[in-house]
Amino acid sequence: MKKILLVAVAAVLFACTPKQDGYTIKGTISGEGVNNGSAYLSNFSRVDPIRDTAEFKNGTFIFKGNVATPDNYAITVEGLEGRIVLFLDNSKIEIKAEKDNLANAEVTGGVTNDLIIALNKSLKEIETKNNLKDLESEFYDEKTTSERKEAILKSFEEAQKEMDVIKDDFFAANPTSFFTITQLGSKVESYPIEEMEAIIAKFEALPEFAGNSYLASLKESVNTLKSLQPGMQAPDFTLNDPEGNPISLSDVYPKNKITMIDFWAGWCSPCRNFNPKLVEMYKKYSKDGFGIFGVSFDRDEQVWKDAIKDDKLTWPQVSDLKFWDSAPSKEYYVTSIPANIFVDQDGKIIKRKVGRNEMDSFIKEQLGL
Repeated sequence: MKKILLVAVAAVLFACTPKQDGYTIKGTISGEGVNNGSAYLSNFSRVDPIRDTAEFKNGTFIFKGNVATPDNYAITVEGLEGRIVLFLDNSKIEIKAEKDNLANAEVTGGVTNDLIIALNKSLKEIETKNNLKDLESEFYDEKTTSERKEAILKSFEEAQKEMDVIKDDFFAANPTSFFTITQLGSKVESYPIEEMEAIIAKFEALPEFAGNSYLASLKESVNTLKSLQPGMQAPDFTLNDPEGNPISLSDVYPKNKITMIDFWAGWCSPCRNFNPKLVEMYKKYSKDGFGIFGVSFDRDEQVWKDAIKDDKLTWPQVSDLKFWDSAPSKEYYVTSIPANIFVDQDGKIIKRKVGRNEMDSFIKEQLGL
């Protein structure tokens, strides 16, 4: 059972701001025993980390700079616990906080932060009205029956629908916002490629999005998906098997009528849960030309090898043990696992993301059985 999330109740949402010369953040932290030192401003990006330092004196600090891509940032202060989280754009922002409660700092100013406050207030009202926090605790209580859990899930689904309406209204009011880009980034496959390209063009026409990393990522995703359409040649790659021998995708698919590239990992519970069914289908159809090429996103070699042995996976397996940084993850736009893509005997793409319930019939159809 997947863990229930409070569907963006506490999430920070994004909106674009008018083009300005830069940002100014003025902060005041009150409380007894606040010492002088340094304040640190940083974003959360692994790809493009940004750091800045300011003097913290007499309970105040000032940061000044310019951001090409407005984003989530955090401020920490030397000698104080916790951090202040804000959405930083090129605006004037003021912060007031208590030294023992940085997490609940008052952040004002900035078009984006004002939108965040208004949007999260609406989402919070839905959470409170539907009593979601208590329901989540009840869901994970050992005494909660399966029937009650089903009822709780339905309550969450209904709350999610209400929140989706709020978000749709926000989208309509802010069609070229950073919130929009964030949503499109996670739902890019929900749109036809032509429609997504038209949306991207609207963002590119706005000067405030020049150099924006979210927009660049969205364009890259669309270009990758264009290369993975049915009939396209599957990108070839070479990784090592558990014994350290290199195997290429192009070594595998000529041997089969159809080949399923199975993206999985030993640490992935849904993957492991599906493996017995996959083993069953492989035994059933391998003699008719069905092959599998396992590509693991593991990082622990022993976990990977143990999973292959324990789950009795007898088809070729490869991994570079780079977790989500594995090259095929990017080439095949794999954002979650298990995932799959089917190719024919020439390596031409047949279909991506064949569902579990349809896989058996899909394999039979492709094999002409």
